[in-house]
Amino acid sequence: MAVRIHIIGGPGSGKTFAARQLSRRLGVPAYDLDDLFWNSSVQSYGLRASETDREAKLMAILQQPDWIVEGVYYSWLRPSFEKAHVIFALRPNVLLRDYRILKRFVGRKLWMVSTKREGVPDLLRLLSWNHRYDADNLAPAIAFIDGLQREVVTVESPSELLDHAEAISSIGQAEVK
Repeated sequence: MAVRIHIIGGPGSGKTFAARQLSRRLGVPAYDLDDLFWNSSVQSYGLRASETDREAKLMAILQQPDWIVEGVYYSWLRPSFEKAHVIFALRPNVLLRDYRILKRFVGRKLWMVSTKREGVPDLLRLLSWNHRYDADNLAPAIAFIDGLQREVVTVESPSELLDHAEAISSIGQAEVK
């Protein structure tokens, strides 16, 4: 049976971690929507990919029988919300997200994680956006998804998401809306 999962949540919420864990456990490829949204040919943050390229890459993913997609976005993702068997909103406490963002930044600066060039101004913008994300982005995303008559399963941690997803996959996606 096909597995199609969409995970949304703020920066530092654990989306990538949860998607990778699910990918390993279920044998389903996971995709970070940042890789579609941002231009990968530049070495710094801030340059978006063209809408045409982004949509073509998204459609290529969605044509596969199994996938997990994760990201902070919603407005250009109607097709993935419509095709997903389950949509998760990952909502840990904003201060926990701040901690994870800072930890990731330090890891990148110490070359523990390879990444694009990122400076302190980028970090400060991300932390500021993180504090606005739930009201400015997540609430409209959930309303958007509700408008598609799709259910969102809200969880507070990646482990809670993994438990829900595994329960759903063991029941069978045919029973999931």
